Amino acid sequence: MALATYLRWAAPRLSWDGVIDIEGLRAALATACPDSEIETLDWPRSIVGTARRDDRAVAVHWLRDRSVFEVRFRWRNRFMNRVIRTDLADATGSAATWLGGATPREFATAWPFADFVGVANALESGDRIEYAWQTYRVDPRHHRGFIEAAMREPRLREMFPFTSMWWMSFRPTADEFRVPGPWVRAAGDGRFTVVVDRRVEPVIDYDAAEAVQVCVAEMDRLGVVRPPSEHRPPTECGG
Repeated sequence: MALATYLRWAAPRLSWDGVIDIEGLRAALATACPDSEIETLDWPRSIVGTARRDDRAVAVHWLRDRSVFEVRFRWRNRFMNRVIRTDLADATGSAATWLGGATPREFATAWPFADFVGVANALESGDRIEYAWQTYRVDPRHHRGFIEAAMREPRLREMFPFTSMWWMSFRPTADEFRVPGPWVRAAGDGRFTVVVDRRVEPVIDYDAAEAVQVCVAEMDRLGVVRPPSEHRPPTECGG
């Protein structure tokens, strides 16, 4: 029986009333990823199974309260992507492909929902600013919509993005600790607030494109220093 067929057949049998048990998750990963080191943990809100081989790892989290799988991919001990799936076969099948040695582009072709070509390219290039942007692109969390818009704006794309709590801001370099501002926070429904001082509660919100333009205007007003000239952002968001 082909692996993908087996996993789709076995997945329902690894649960009981919608609950995945730790031994079932371990068995699914061991079947899909032979010759990999398997580690499992049982937490109050999740069961975690991690498969490792050489410099690659995939962690599959069964989130009890949501009844979904959160799958996290790593390469060279660095984050590649995080996706949510409802099908155990998607989680274990994609883990098998990545741990089996597929290139990032081969992996993206096989499992488009977990594409991290842009992240991998940035990691291999050693460009820490681009790596940060690409990781936020694949896993934007609270800033979905704003990230894509910001990556199309050269003034922001050449800065190092980072988050603190629910806020995002930008530094001139990856090693810079001073934060010149501004700060961006999701306001819900695809809207965002932009402030210079996080202690002041914002009263105006913007759509993603407007928020980007406000950020640029605030940087100019504050005299934010541009990064060294050798960093020139790509023209595309993805890889």
